[in-house]
Amino acid sequence: MNINDLKKTFSNNSRLNKKFEFKDIDSKHKNIIKNSKTNLENLNSSNFRNWGSQNDMGLKYSMTFLSKNFLELNKIRLLNNFFNFFKKRLNHIFEYSSMLDDIEILKLLDGESLIKENPQNKTPGSINYPLVNGYSVSIRWLRYLYILNQIIRFNLINKNDIWLDIGSYYGGLQGLVKKYFPKTKIIMLDFSHQLLRSFIYLKKLYPNANHIFPNQSQKIKDIKNIPDGSFVYVEVEDTNTLNNFDIKIVTNFFSLGEMKKKSFDNYLNSEFMKNAKTIYFANRFNSSPFFEKTYDDSINIFDYKLNKEIFYFDIFPMGHYQITNRKILNRTFFRNISSQYFEIIWKEKI
Repeated sequence: MNINDLKKTFSNNSRLNKKFEFKDIDSKHKNIIKNSKTNLENLNSSNFRNWGSQNDMGLKYSMTFLSKNFLELNKIRLLNNFFNFFKKRLNHIFEYSSMLDDIEILKLLDGESLIKENPQNKTPGSINYPLVNGYSVSIRWLRYLYILNQIIRFNLINKNDIWLDIGSYYGGLQGLVKKYFPKTKIIMLDFSHQLLRSFIYLKKLYPNANHIFPNQSQKIKDIKNIPDGSFVYVEVEDTNTLNNFDIKIVTNFFSLGEMKKKSFDNYLNSEFMKNAKTIYFANRFNSSPFFEKTYDDSINIFDYKLNKEIFYFDIFPMGHYQITNRKILNRTFFRNISSQYFEIIWKEKI
């Protein structure tokens, strides 16, 4: 099926074309939803995944011999001394350097095979970014590979478990998990336009899989009765229906810390969150530091209160050393992000 046919199928089985109620939605996602209207009107195989408000964050152009000297990958003293003056002026250099670090982190965790087995430029809707040290990756793709590696490393998913991910974007992580855990029932909770992107991506990747649309997911009485390996699409308006599902693992990567506090509390206090056997989050230590109000509400690590045992805690390493050029405190220059990210896995108390 082509993109327009997939879009039509999804829109006929969801709220995609209905007016969205913006109550309690943070300003970042309000803008994304508003901008998505224009994108969806002109949706094609090139922009369902990489569009104006979101993309894979890949390398914009190939690194040259001089650029590699800039990063001290080539040991030529004269050139290294010359480039010391310019090191903070080229944004793509820092992006490349960050991806080099992310690749090495995956190697440290014995995850290099995942990079080799899953080139991002072979997936639906991908951009053929320049290779990074011979690997087809992007900043976002490396995050997905790291999360997959953690799931495998800590045995977070088994056989036909039921997994809920809050905020799936285009389904990149889901596509990877499906490859290594084919019988897992995968539930995605997101805005309609994001679920459409996930459906397009996953339908192209797994055309013969069972895809359960939003208007069908509302009617599920027992999630255990749906076929193993199903993809289930749930719109945010139907979040409460998840309380009826026996969900084994709940994950969220970044978006909980971007929400309004009221929405955040609703998720953390939900029945499906309380009943989950495993919870895996990666979010900011402080979503809105006083010196850089990144998001609307200031959610911090102390707000993540769950009645479960902490199984794993550390700094989320992917993109940890990334530097971006932006205006802060009335001055534009290269800086690290305003708050680092933590990574935490909770397990049910025994």
